[in-house]
Amino acid sequence: MKRYPLVIGLALLSGCASPGFRYHTLQPASDTAQMSSPRYRVRLTVVQIPAEVDTEQLVVRASNNTLTREPVDRWAAPLTDEIRGALDDAWRRDYGVEDVQNGADASYSIPRVGVQVQKLDATLASHVELVANWWVASGDGAAAKSWSCQRVIVEPAQGGIDGVVNAQQRVFAALAGDIATGVIAMASHQVPVCPMR
Repeated sequence: MKRYPLVIGLALLSGCASPGFRYHTLQPASDTAQMSSPRYRVRLTVVQIPAEVDTEQLVVRASNNTLTREPVDRWAAPLTDEIRGALDDAWRRDYGVEDVQNGADASYSIPRVGVQVQKLDATLASHVELVANWWVASGDGAAAKSWSCQRVIVEPAQGGIDGVVNAQQRVFAALAGDIATGVIAMASHQVPVCPMR
């Protein structure tokens, strides 16, 4: 008879178990054989994101003044790392640009890149909006050069969370292209031009 409370307690606990988490990434599946050979190197020194999205859970807009954290949908890695990975993936795949942040060469000849995400807003079955500033600097002392831009990128997000993540992948791929274009221009001794907002 003494076993019944234990059995009932275990049954209640198993019934209250949390649902399995779903993990998402900003890096779309790609064929590594199609990666461009790196021709340019950069060092992504910093990625900053707003506090409201700096969480392991995906954050979506529920109304004009309400954000919600999805209970089972999570990032596979911290969001700043996901963004770093998405930028590096797009740079390598499409532009022949390699992030060497973990390399031993700390030379100022390698352009340094910083990204500040001011807004990452996602609305289910609607759109994703990214507002980001970035800067590129190279050289040191009198030879130093720097350039900065801001861009607003909006992508439609169809359906549920998967549609939101797909749209987020696209906005960061577009941001990667903007940054890579500036890096390549600087490396080619041309004046970078900020993209149209």
